[in-house]
Amino acid sequence: MLQTCPAPRASSLRPPVRAPRCHCTVSAACREAQPAGRQAPPLPPQGPSLLERLRGIALAGALSATLCLAPMAPGAHAQSSAVISNDTPVVDLARVVPAGRLEGLQQQLRDLESETGWRVRMLTRYGGDGPSVEQIRAGWKVDDKTVVVFVDPSSPNIMNFKFGRDVREVLRPQFFTELQGRYGNMFNVREQGESAAVLSMMDSLTGCLAQGGCFAVPGLSMDHYLFTLALSVAGGVVAGSAARLEPQGFVQRRGVWVLLFAPLWATLFINFGLGPVISRTSDIMPLLGNVAGFAAAAVAVGYQNKIAEATGLTVDEQDA
Repeated sequence: MLQTCPAPRASSLRPPVRAPRCHCTVSAACREAQPAGRQAPPLPPQGPSLLERLRGIALAGALSATLCLAPMAPGAHAQSSAVISNDTPVVDLARVVPAGRLEGLQQQLRDLESETGWRVRMLTRYGGDGPSVEQIRAGWKVDDKTVVVFVDPSSPNIMNFKFGRDVREVLRPQFFTELQGRYGNMFNVREQGESAAVLSMMDSLTGCLAQGGCFAVPGLSMDHYLFTLALSVAGGVVAGSAARLEPQGFVQRRGVWVLLFAPLWATLFINFGLGPVISRTSDIMPLLGNVAGFAAAAVAVGYQNKIAEATGLTVDEQDA
């Protein structure tokens, strides 16, 4: 006989009933629902959302644009206009001129204007800071007899010049180019200092205006003199080499070769050797030095055979 197993009771097939858990979002309710010995884990920090970040960036950009585009306060314009006046020929915003020399420079420019009528004004500043062009013209009453000197210590060449039409009649534009190149270049400023370079430039400028103009900037630096001496010696070498050429063709004498090469050696000696010295200084010693250099080079090259024989040296016949 087959035996059947008794059917299980309904109660034995039911899953065990678990106590319900409380999932709370409110910290106080969760603490009450948790057992007494357990604490609720801290909630993770929540940063600002993407929308809030974009909103903050937009507000910061709008504030920056407003500050940059806002007009200058009226007091700032009044202060800049008050600085520029005929009573102050020098406005030293960059503090280039020493305090002990500033008043003396101011008086020097006032005396130049009262004695000659030429007006020199100087403004020192960094970059484009300070008064505008309109404020400078209105404050100093710039005219055709005015020279405005701009000094910017942050530039490779710290000097720049603006001058009227009447100034061109006594000082050529090349004069200001040389003035800028001699005193405003970075090597001269590094060697002498900004104050010494500016004061030397002002002395040269006012001195030329006081005497009615200059062809070139007065004074001859050592570097410039050595350059003229080298060109004078080069001219002597060319002249001596021409004197050694043998007569041939239509040239019957050696001296004719010297005349034919005169445009070359005369340009080196006269135009570049003597001209810059005569136009820049009244001292005769640099002039005599260049003449002696030219003559010594010409004699040494033109008469090298006789000099070699007199000194006991030998010279290659092919070179003779």
